[in-house]
Amino acid sequence: MKHSIKFYPVGNGDCDLITIGGANKNMLFDCNFRKEAEEDNDKMYDVLDDLLTNELTSKKCGLPFLDAFLLTHPDQDHCRSFADKFYLGDPNNVPQSARDNKKILIGELWYSPRVFEELTNDLNADAKAFKKEAKRRMNIFKTDPKTADKDGNRIRIIGWADNPDLEGLEDRIVTPGDTISEINGTNCRYFEMFIHAPFKDDIEGEDRNMTSIAAQLRFKSDKNATDIARVFLGGDTEWRVIEKIMNETTEDDYLNWDLMEAPHHCSYKFFADDRENDANQASLDFLEKSEDGAFVVSSSKVVKKNSDNPPCQKAKNRYTDRVGGSNFFCTSGEKDDDTEEPIVFDIEDGEVALREDEKKEKESRAAASAAKNTKPHYYG
Repeated sequence: MKHSIKFYPVGNGDCDLITIGGANKNMLFDCNFRKEAEEDNDKMYDVLDDLLTNELTSKKCGLPFLDAFLLTHPDQDHCRSFADKFYLGDPNNVPQSARDNKKILIGELWYSPRVFEELTNDLNADAKAFKKEAKRRMNIFKTDPKTADKDGNRIRIIGWADNPDLEGLEDRIVTPGDTISEINGTNCRYFEMFIHAPFKDDIEGEDRNMTSIAAQLRFKSDKNATDIARVFLGGDTEWRVIEKIMNETTEDDYLNWDLMEAPHHCSYKFFADDRENDANQASLDFLEKSEDGAFVVSSSKVVKKNSDNPPCQKAKNRYTDRVGGSNFFCTSGEKDDDTEEPIVFDIEDGEVALREDEKKEKESRAAASAAKNTKPHYYG
């Protein structure tokens, strides 16, 4: 059974497509569709074109179809152009203009009310559109469950039943500590997701990153259910959340990882509030949960030795200390003139492997870089 994860190059932002084998389901974590990429731009990768041409090949209601969309948190770089590129509204009443513009129909929307509670007056237009669509689906479930159980109306909530807004939606709720394998109404035999965050109680901190959804994705083999590949996706999760995850998670198996997306676009905030501070021990302990041969992907601009944060060279060095330089990847490449391409991993028989064409390109870049730079550098 083969699964895959495609990390799209979107600058400092997230857009990850998960393809689940066996069930033939696809799920998008976040989006950051940049208008410049849709223009005649040789360097900037056109994510939307790839989705419509190569990935979302089936249609429902006359629209390109995505089984599920999960928004980790409502910052602009995680939901840019959501309102423009997705069809939002009644799937039984799709206007011709939506079909002409190839708007994408989402079978099931994954929504966490908790991540919208911070700075609610500061939500961008795309976040407001996402919230409005989630509310539409929630109201349908409360009033007409049969209609709610149709593509384009389904909702999955990461939250708590004692939230008054969620009364009547108990059957759609999962909370941190839960494991779920159902995607868009189908039980996925070879896939499950363990929800780590957001936590119910406030975590010290002043921004929405404290409430970002974090999860361990678990991909199983059809040969042996014990062959499990583990992937950690955490949006903009910072060190305080990781510290609580480490304290609250009692089973190591839900902390281990073979592939990790560096939270907050390889920001040092995964380790500490300031790049000059010592790394929090819980974050270092989390890195130690990596399996042999593990990979880290930074969904960010090119990582440089400068004052940027994100991405931060010092954070990258923390990751490469653990997984090695050859197993660290940046979606924007290793230098400014690299052409953007997705980074794709195939998952089979409990193993995570860089797709072969990606591996050859990485080796070619590494060889060219080694020829120019013979001196190692560490932190900075």
